[in-house]
This record gives sequence, C-alpha cells and structure tokens, in this order.
Amino acid sequence: MSAVEGLEREVTEPVGPHRATVVWLHGIGQVPGDLAEVADRLRLDRAGVRGVFPRAPVTAPSLLTGLPVSCWFPQSVLALDRIDVEGLAAVLTPLTALLTAETARVGAARTLVAGFSQGATVALTLALGHPERLAGTALYAPYLPPDLPALLPGGGPAPANARLPVWIGHGARDWVVPERSGEGLRDLLASWGHPVTWQRYPGGHEPFAGVRASLPDFLGSVLGTPVPHVGEPGPTARAS
Repeated sequence: MSAVEGLEREVTEPVGPHRATVVWLHGIGQVPGDLAEVADRLRLDRAGVRGVFPRAPVTAPSLLTGLPVSCWFPQSVLALDRIDVEGLAAVLTPLTALLTAETARVGAARTLVAGFSQGATVALTLALGHPERLAGTALYAPYLPPDLPALLPGGGPAPANARLPVWIGHGARDWVVPERSGEGLRDLLASWGHPVTWQRYPGGHEPFAGVRASLPDFLGSVLGTPVPHVGEPGPTARAS
C-alpha cells in the first residue's frame, strides 16, 4: 500500500502491457479490497488494465454499531440528500492528485473513474471536474445529490468532460440507495448531453453485483482495449 498526498491506496498491476487504468472508489464502511474483488472478477488485469483502489481517509460512527467506519465524507445513509460540501471538496484535493498521477502514466483518455454508493458520488464529481478529458466514469448504486452543479468546482462539468460517457448500474432491490435515485441521476446527466448507459439489476446494495456483459463492453469501448465478458477467455500477455 502506498500514498499520494497522504491518501492510501492499493494497486493491481496489469498482465502484459499497460493499456488503461481504472480508479475505483469504495462505499461507506468498505475497504479498497471490496472493489479490487470486482476488478478481479472482471479480469481487468488480463486486459491490460491497471486498478487503483484508494482508501477513504475519513471515519465516522456507523448507524448500526456506533463503531467508526471509513467514508469519503461524513454522511448518514438515512439522509443521502445532505451532502457535506466542504468535506467533499477536501477529499477531492488528494483524489485529484492521485488521478493526475495516474493519467500521467497512460494518458487521461485511457483513464476511467468508477465508484459504488457514496464512492459513486465522489467518482462522478471527481471525473466531471477534471481538467483533462477522461475515458468515462462507471457508477453503481449512485445517488442524486440535490444540487450536483454546486458540488463541481466550476458550477458544472469542466469543459473537457462536458460530454463524458457514463455507465450506471443499480439494483432493483436496493433499499439503501433506491433505484429512483440512480434513475434521477441518469436523466439529469442525459439532459446535460452525456451519453449514459443504464443497467438495472435484480440485486440489492452490493458493489457492481450482477454485472456481466454491459460493463465490460462499456469499459472496452471507452478505454480502447478489449475487455472480455466474465466466463470468456481473456487476452494473453502477448496480445497486441
């Protein structure tokens, strides 16, 4: 584990040539390994994709146990419409430094930001506010902030990412972040001119649960490297 601007992270290196990078942001109470398991299940390393998994630097009491859990900024899951704007802005500083360091490795156009739940909200604001054109963003169980433009440094997407491709997945039985929240975000981003891929899954509030062909297809398209579907043979280290 290493740090950029004090932000701890885990890294999965690609098998063979480094073709692209995905930065993954976990949800409240999770650890980097929860999304590393998703990347491993999708076998992204076999497709030449480097995985970067930062650890949320803030702790707040859990509503269930009262024990401290990790989060990107303090927030109650019972009040998802209440965003700590200052807390979000504070964590975007080290995340932007991390993202800039990763884009320097492989290029911004081959770098994507993904996130689950609260991590999806942070991933979206990080990607939309980035000054370089990114490949896209992938969000699972995101929630629609009451005023998304207010969370972005310039009051809206940076010009470079004004039409950023977005993939959104949501569980139909998600009682933590209701599906209507993801649908609302989908509709808002589409109204802004973003190409949005929407996928509805039967599960609940689990990171990237049920993902099969849609997400690999999206990643392969925007990252410019073939990503096999789960269960298909992956590219070898000598693939060109």
